[in-house]
Amino acid sequence: MEVENNVSKKNRSQYRMVSVLSKIGAPIFKILYYLFIAGLVLCGIIALIIFLVNTSVEKIMLPPLMTLHGHDYYSIFIGNGIRIDTAYEAVKLADIKTVIYAELIMIAAFCCMMAPVSLFLSQLMKNIANGAPYNLKNARYTIYIGLSVMVGYTFVLFARRFYNYLLVKTFVADSDAIHLSLGLDFGGILIGLLIIFLGYVIGHASERHVVETAVPENHTDIVQK
Repeated sequence: MEVENNVSKKNRSQYRMVSVLSKIGAPIFKILYYLFIAGLVLCGIIALIIFLVNTSVEKIMLPPLMTLHGHDYYSIFIGNGIRIDTAYEAVKLADIKTVIYAELIMIAAFCCMMAPVSLFLSQLMKNIANGAPYNLKNARYTIYIGLSVMVGYTFVLFARRFYNYLLVKTFVADSDAIHLSLGLDFGGILIGLLIIFLGYVIGHASERHVVETAVPENHTDIVQK
């Protein structure tokens, strides 16, 4: 009997850390949610400002992934270990704006995915921190996270490929040979589906817990008598 009690105590304390982490994580992810929303709005504001800017190439501030090497050439990093070098005199203001727009598209796509993920994670952790791990809303939040990952990852992937296409199309000499091919990656979809399945598992476990802990009416009557 004593051994069983020790095992029971060990099982109860084995996952207790998740409650502590949830108390810390819930406000952090709520702040991240607002930061991602702010980032999305900021991308729109910057895009509008860049659209209205009309100055010389020398005076405009270069975006993070574009560098100038003296007055010889520009380097544009497009990811996947690829860098494009373009002659200094061949780059126009519209080309630099294109790089900025491409980077804004990437940042906006990432914010669109992470904003709902952060919000639902915050709500899920809040319930766990408040001692409500069997709240049926937890399953719904987990399913929403899975949907956000599944749709958001696909959106980010498309944005990334469009980003690469836009930069290569702009700075490669033979631009007519460059074509957009978005394709489809099932990795993000599969991860999203697995998270959704986990949400249904949580929902099923919560429903079972509610049923098993419910007091039958006839038992209630007997207790009252």
